[in-house]
Amino acid sequence: MSGRDAGKAPRGRARALSTPGGLLLAAALLIAALPVTGPIRDPDFWWHLRTGQLILDRHALLGTDPYTYTAMGHVWVMHEWLTEVLFALLHSAGGLALIVVVLTVVTWLGLVFLVQRARLSRPNNATVALGLLLATVAGYPIWGPRAQMVTFALTSLVLLLVERHLRRGGRLIWALVPLFLVWSNLHSGFIIGAAFIVLILAAEWIAGRLGIPGAAPRARVRELVWVAAACLAVVVINPNGPGIYLYPFQTQGSAAQQALILEWQSPDFHIGQLLPFGLMLLSLAVMVATNRRLTPRDAVLALATTALSLQSVRHVALFIAACTPLWIQQAEMTRVRYATWRLTRPRRGRRWTAPPARLMALTSVPVLLALSLFPASRLAAAAATREDSSYYAKFFPVCAAQWLKDAPGGLHIFNQYGEGGYLASELGSSRGDKVFIFGDAALMGDPLLLEAGAVESVDPGWETTLHNSGTDLVLFDRSTALDNALLASPHWIRVYRDALSDAFVPATTTGEALKSKLPPQPVFPASSSCSEHPSATAQAG
Repeated sequence: MSGRDAGKAPRGRARALSTPGGLLLAAALLIAALPVTGPIRDPDFWWHLRTGQLILDRHALLGTDPYTYTAMGHVWVMHEWLTEVLFALLHSAGGLALIVVVLTVVTWLGLVFLVQRARLSRPNNATVALGLLLATVAGYPIWGPRAQMVTFALTSLVLLLVERHLRRGGRLIWALVPLFLVWSNLHSGFIIGAAFIVLILAAEWIAGRLGIPGAAPRARVRELVWVAAACLAVVVINPNGPGIYLYPFQTQGSAAQQALILEWQSPDFHIGQLLPFGLMLLSLAVMVATNRRLTPRDAVLALATTALSLQSVRHVALFIAACTPLWIQQAEMTRVRYATWRLTRPRRGRRWTAPPARLMALTSVPVLLALSLFPASRLAAAAATREDSSYYAKFFPVCAAQWLKDAPGGLHIFNQYGEGGYLASELGSSRGDKVFIFGDAALMGDPLLLEAGAVESVDPGWETTLHNSGTDLVLFDRSTALDNALLASPHWIRVYRDALSDAFVPATTTGEALKSKLPPQPVFPASSSCSEHPSATAQAG
């Protein structure tokens, strides 16, 4: 880039901020940081962090499950090993705060990449801003500091580079090769990026053969074929070798995961948080049907990600990455059609005129600075949330883990699926405690998932499963079906209670012996988040 060209970009951005649409888009980018910012809500985060720490301690990957007493011999395909190591390094350098900041930035960059892809078709900035805000709200149930946000951001980047190449050509497309090399070690979601490229190539080949309008030049498509082949070759450079290709299909093909894990289930549009996604999906369908203009590659991406997102809430992020630029493009067509129609109508009243550019430029700086304070303060609060805070105690067994640290070590604990990672992280390394199940569903296997689900649902034989598995203690959320059954059963003794959890031991000689060694039931002050009836101050904290 020449010096003259290099100077055009800053001046172009400054001119954009002097227009209402440009200011609106900049504001939307800042506002979009709000929903993606927050403390950790992903129950899998804790075992990812602990796994990374174990890899660094042992200087090797973990070949088998170190956390459970039920799946100890299961072979572990560590498809996220590099992400887990990065979590451990970040935690060592800056605690949870640094991890929250980095993952928030990664998610926000994913939104920036899809905005950049949308702008390749030169839509109005206000239309881009509207599409970005809708996409951000639609993805709210998915956002948060979690490993899957790496795949969301990289999917957005891959689609940006592919679309840019098909429109403009150039050598930048070869950046996909090292990107896929890293991605295949960060997360198995690389298969999504590869599948999207293959779908695009298939659509372009068919469009070229049939002469469908909107097809990319054949030379660019041929180069993308070579890039895709190189990407598919380099992803095998990881500790799992070519076997990494099979891992994602184990998850997708698991009936137990689809049935038992909430985020793998289809979206329930009775839930208010999913209504924006439903609105985005429905409005896109209406605009496509009305405008009747769609490139083949956009069509296949829309069909594929719509099917995925309707199969699983988890895949809503993929729909947003793939279809937000299409939604913006279709909304821009609708806006232009409406503006053209307005020109045919008689004018009534004064026509609105934009404020002077100089005034807009002067106004934009304080407005954007003020807006930036909201995501910045939210990020600061999320980063400052400690692992033993009242916030985390509402979602994870923080209080119970503190109580168990004074219990005899080496316990076998039956737990909820979503809490196994936290318990394994807090108790497994220092005390040798083992959990029944944790969040790597593929490692657990369908039989164990179904067995845990049967106990949780209090299906016939649930007590037999607990006894035969060698369970010493049950730690489960209060007011659940299993908790109520344990309270009502004469075969179990409650030994602990806090605001979130109850703990039980068997009413056997062994259970009574363990009970005598357990720490007594703590008396939590009313101000504590562990209290059964926390004060308003504790709830606010």
